[in-house]
Amino acid sequence: MEGDNHVNQLEDPRFLASLDFIQRTGISQLQIRYSDDEQPVIWMVVAIYNGKNPAKIEGVEVGASTNPMRAALRLCEQLADGGQCVHCGRPTGFDPHSLDTMPMNEFICWYQFDPGARKFIRGCA
Repeated sequence: MEGDNHVNQLEDPRFLASLDFIQRTGISQLQIRYSDDEQPVIWMVVAIYNGKNPAKIEGVEVGASTNPMRAALRLCEQLADGGQCVHCGRPTGFDPHSLDTMPMNEFICWYQFDPGARKFIRGCA
């Protein structure tokens, strides 16, 4: 079943790239948690904002899944989708998979994983 080998997921370059992406949103604290009180085990990635970032964002955002990488990628999607790129002004979107041409590429600034840079880069870069 997908997600059974958490060690391999933590070594996947997309996992570290997703944590880097979350940090670039101006968080004051990043937490990776899991709950094994009941089955299935649930992993959570928590982004805490204290309002001292350039956008003055306060609060908490959480991505959750049955594996840590998917939890991190879900949080990236939550944070990016529907935002606004500070560089080009277009709405932002997040695709965790590749540098393929995305739908509405000329209207949306897509963040996608660049295997060479080992990070998520914006479409207008």
